[in-house]
This record gives sequence, structure tokens and C-alpha cells, in this order.
Amino acid sequence: MSRYKKNVGDFGENIAEGILNSKGYYILERKYVTQFGEIDIIALTPKKDVIAFVEVKTRKNSRNGSAAESVNKTKLSRIIKSAQQYLLDNPFDTDIRFDVIEVYTDGDIRVNHIENAFPDVSGFIDF
Repeated sequence: MSRYKKNVGDFGENIAEGILNSKGYYILERKYVTQFGEIDIIALTPKKDVIAFVEVKTRKNSRNGSAAESVNKTKLSRIIKSAQQYLLDNPFDTDIRFDVIEVYTDGDIRVNHIENAFPDVSGFIDF
């Protein structure tokens, strides 16, 4: 990965973390890495009843489609497997969900938090 892409990704993740914090989320992990892949942010919702596994996508604009549309089946599968590993290592008695935070940087910074972006992940779950 180029230094530029890493810097853009880190910038978007910092913005996303700030948005989650402002909404009262508690950040459990950033850049959680497993043998399957990486989860950008793992956060507990304000009521502490849901763990959100958050994929952050940073783009200049949405001219070529939304940032969330770039999360394909392969990427989603890696996120879910990594989430399963996290839950095996860190048991929680909560619901889980998969969110996407889109960060657009062309002009003013725009952020779109898509809660429960993938409501039916049953085909990917294997525990």
C-alpha cells in the first residue's frame, strides 16, 4: 500500500473515530488485525448493547459510486471472519452489527454513518 493511501485511510479513520466518540460510542479497538484481515474500528454503542464492527471508506467524492459500494463480498467475508476471531478472543454478551462510515474529502468533509450496513450476514457466519 502506498504511503498516500495509508495517509488517506488513517485520516478517514480518525474522522470516523471522532464521529463515533461524539455519538457516545466507546472505541474498543482500532486496526484490529487477524489472519483473515483487518477491522478498522470496533466500538460499543452508547447503550453498551451492541458491538459495531466498522469499515471506514474514504473517498474524494461519490462520482464513481458511494464509498460503501466498494465493500464487496470478499471484503465483507474477511471482516466477518475477523469479527468472529475478535468475539472468540473477547467474549461479549451483546448483539453485533456491521457498519460502514463513508468519509468524503472533496471540499467540506462529509461523513455518512451507515448503521447495520449488512443486515443479512447469515451466509457468512460459521460459528
